[in-house]
Amino acid sequence: MKPVLTIAGVVLLASALFTSVAHAQKTSAGYDKTVNFSNYKTFMFSSTNGARNPIINEMIITAVVRELTARGLTRVEADADLRVNYLAATGFNIQTASVPFGYNVNPAYTGLVPTAGTTTWDVTTGTLLIDLFDNKTDRIIFRGTAKDVLQRAPSANAAADAKIVTKPINNGIAKIFKKYPAPGK
Repeated sequence: MKPVLTIAGVVLLASALFTSVAHAQKTSAGYDKTVNFSNYKTFMFSSTNGARNPIINEMIITAVVRELTARGLTRVEADADLRVNYLAATGFNIQTASVPFGYNVNPAYTGLVPTAGTTTWDVTTGTLLIDLFDNKTDRIIFRGTAKDVLQRAPSANAAADAKIVTKPINNGIAKIFKKYPAPGK
């Protein structure tokens, strides 16, 4: 007997396909177009990075190091040209201020949105936000966001949480840094 696909089966299959498309990761990135990114040679991480799960925290650092070193930068522990700060929103929704290079990089919209002053916007749970600061001027010169990276609130099992987000974090960070204005080696 050959299996027959019923209307209910078609509807169930279609809804499964559309559900997976609806949860696709969205990334955005923007940068200060007045900055010559080829002048940056070194980077370091801020001491106030934000992922509560130490395994996920290390995963984010490893992915950012991979992307920045692929673009010719060297990681140092002090006196870097760039300072990396990131925030992984896994609990309550948070707010962040607009970037000072004239455009608000808001993950709720596609692309850059012109801004006329200081504004804030919500960073939804599940979002990874990465800022690169010019260490001399203490200005954000690059901001990237990846939505739907962290798909649930933290549980008691840090290793299981990390396993779930390994691929989305690595893919999201790779997509963000494709917009980094200096070419790779």
